[in-house]
Order: sequence, then C-alpha cells, then structure tokens
Amino acid sequence: MEVWINNFFIKEVGLTKWEITFDGITYECINCGYCCSCKDWRIYLSYFDALKLKEYAEYIEKTGDINELGFTKRLKINKRGCVFLNKDKLCNIQIEKGYDFKPTMCKLFPFSFMVKWNGDLLLIIKHYCNGIKKGKCDDKIIKHAIECCEELYLDELDKIRLIGMESSAKTRLNKDTLITWEEREELGRYIFDSSNLDELSEKCWELLKLNISKETIHMHNNIHKLNLKSEIFIKNEKEIIRYLGELNKREHFRKLNFKKEICYLINIGKELSKYPNVFRGEGIIDSKILNYNIR
Repeated sequence: MEVWINNFFIKEVGLTKWEITFDGITYECINCGYCCSCKDWRIYLSYFDALKLKEYAEYIEKTGDINELGFTKRLKINKRGCVFLNKDKLCNIQIEKGYDFKPTMCKLFPFSFMVKWNGDLLLIIKHYCNGIKKGKCDDKIIKHAIECCEELYLDELDKIRLIGMESSAKTRLNKDTLITWEEREELGRYIFDSSNLDELSEKCWELLKLNISKETIHMHNNIHKLNLKSEIFIKNEKEIIRYLGELNKREHFRKLNFKKEICYLINIGKELSKYPNVFRGEGIIDSKILNYNIR
C-alpha cells in the first residue's frame, strides 16, 4: 500500500513503512560523474549484482572480511574512481549492457536510508550530489529509490531495522524531562515549520526556553554580508530552515536530548548562512554528516 499522510509518502512493505525526509528537494542527473568518483565510499555488489556482472569478473574484487551488511564483493577503483567510469564521465556498464545491468547501489544514488526511532525506514537524499535542486521529487523516482533499497539489502533490512530502532518508549526533552518519541517528532515539525528565522527563534523560546536570538542575528548578518538581492536573501533564509528540518526528520542527532539537538542544528544553520549558494553549503555539510552517521 502506498499513501501520502501529512506530506509524508508512506510505503508499506509487510510491516515496514518508508517515510520521505526531504520536501521541496529533487535532483536531475547532470552526468558529472561525481557519484562514480568513489570519494569516501565504495560500490558494493549484492549477490544478484555479482551474477549480472559475472562477465566483468576482472573488474570486481572481494571485500576481504564480510562487512556488517553481508557484502562480499565490490567494484574496483582507479585514479578516476570506479573502473567503469570512462573519460566522458559515463558508465561503461550502462553503455554496453543497459541501465538494468548497473549495480543497485549505483541506481540508488543519490538516495539512501536511515532507521527511524520506531523501526520505520527514512528515505534520505544526499545533498553532495551535484544534481540536487529545488523542486518536487517525482513519485516514480521515490518509488524507484525505495525498490533499490529493498533489492540491495533484501533480508538484511529487518536486521538493520532491529539494530537501528530505539528500545525505550521515551526520549529526553532536556536533561530533566522525559517525553515520548511521538512528542519529540511533533515538536521538531512544529519548530521547523517556520517561515523565517525570527519565527524559528520564537518557537525555540516558547517550547524549550532556548534563546537563539544571537544565533539568528548572526545568520542574518552573514546573509547580509553576501550582498544578496532581497529575494535571494529570503530564499536562503527559508532554505536554511528547510534543510535543518530535513536533518531533524532524519534523526541524525536523536541520541542527544531534544534541546541539545536543536542547538546543534542551529549551529549548522550558522555555518550554512556563510554560503551564497546554500545548496553548495548543504552538500559540504551532508558529506561530513553522512560519512559518519549512515551506511
């Protein structure tokens, strides 16, 4: 069953639900070859990927010990990155065999997933992909990404869910107060459903007695220093809030109490405000976060 609930796409597969963490962001492949560069990542092959690519055995290597997700093989790399990346920044597998023969991990990019506190799966988009842009992500793209996740990880999804979900029904609002995970989720949505930084600041004080006025002034000043046109100023301000809300939905920092998480996110907002191209800043920050927080 596939439905939209409160702007969240939900796909049920057995007992598994998927939620989309990004809203207003999509991507279009620009054939830059960055996803094939294998910078800080490698392209692992599922059992079925390895079967499809058996005639390319010389370009496949064993991973050594079986890694935590059970992958035993991966594509080799050279100075450019993946051995199948040609000088025109195109994939030789796709050229020679067609899209269906590409490894599932390649077809999945720039998407990946995380595990929500309750065991549902969160589809995320990697902002360091050069094709990321403002816009609505087509439902067909989202469905394809989910199918790639399910194909790549197969039965491992249940194990990943069990490892990644929280065992306790409660989390911390601050160092002294416990709340439910549902309450924490609603608080995050309320805070980041703000039209500007001043409203965001007001909500942080209202809910958490957290004064972030100095930080929002700092962000405003950073944006002003860039001498941007007023419409770009407003777009950058809204995009900073949108991206912080996306990070909150991904639950990168849920091990912190909620108040500390908001402080952490506000500091990310301060860093983002230094960039005239906010998407460029998101890519840099996403690369740092994702390399350490998710698979």
